[in-house]
Amino acid sequence: MALFDVASLFSAVEWRRISVYIRLSLIYKPDTRGLNLLDNDAVMDKVLNAVSHKIRRQIIHMIGNQGAVSYTDLTELGLEPGTLYFHLDILSKSDDPLIARPGKKLYSLTELGQAAYEIILQSEDILAWLSKDQERPNKGIPLVQNLLSLRPIIQRIQNDPWRFFFEIVLFLGLYGYLASEVGLVPIFLFFLEGTFNAGITILAAFGAWITTYFIVEILSYPILKKAGFSLGLFATIPIAFFPHVLLELMWYFLPQITLISGWPLTILLTFVIAWSTYILTTAVSRARAVRFSRAAIVTLLVTNANLLLLALLNSSIPL
Repeated sequence: MALFDVASLFSAVEWRRISVYIRLSLIYKPDTRGLNLLDNDAVMDKVLNAVSHKIRRQIIHMIGNQGAVSYTDLTELGLEPGTLYFHLDILSKSDDPLIARPGKKLYSLTELGQAAYEIILQSEDILAWLSKDQERPNKGIPLVQNLLSLRPIIQRIQNDPWRFFFEIVLFLGLYGYLASEVGLVPIFLFFLEGTFNAGITILAAFGAWITTYFIVEILSYPILKKAGFSLGLFATIPIAFFPHVLLELMWYFLPQITLISGWPLTILLTFVIAWSTYILTTAVSRARAVRFSRAAIVTLLVTNANLLLLALLNSSIPL
């Protein structure tokens, strides 16, 4: 039978359900009772029921982001007490709960709840189908957000970092080479004016990659409570240099732009800094599975530390 004939045997809904089964079977490990999602429709339906409702997704997402939360923390979702308790009961009072509250203290995710949390993070396309009460979004806003954050590129690289290793190295080489051509030298997330040969600026580009990653990791531990080397985050740090490369290309092919000074130059550089920080925040948020606002705390601190370093270098090193 031809491939298209096999595909035609299943409806779009069935294909999506099969996709959820596959994702859960990869994420969720059987417990001591030998529970297997592929053979247990009741458990599967509980997960689908949990992630198909907006409020339950919000609860699972908050607990997953923070590790454990109190009832007071959950009231920040802005729900009526009766509504919140109703959905908490659905998630916690069953033979295979998604959330637990040991000792009546903090809510945390069970192993099955962690599987649902992973689906929420990774399967927005499936959730759009599962959700019965999801409002029709403005398609223009997500499109602009994806273009500015480069989220699709970040997702692909973080899903398989080694696959894009060669492209990352080439991109950093281009960044460093263009910097030498337009009289700049990369310093972490930004650059300084200076005349250096291409070898120095290329090394500086790679140095900016490594040092930026380690600064992010150092700040992530106390702020995000996340530790450990993340290859996905490490591989996507260079994406934050994309606005810099665009600026270098503009200066390289349109030398007259270098004549810009005063407020126009300040606005241009501020935009580059803000865009770079936005991309970096997206990378940190996805790699560390935390809310964008929490990741922004880390990246804004990185940005301000970088600006302070640039000010010190400008005042002490003649370039």
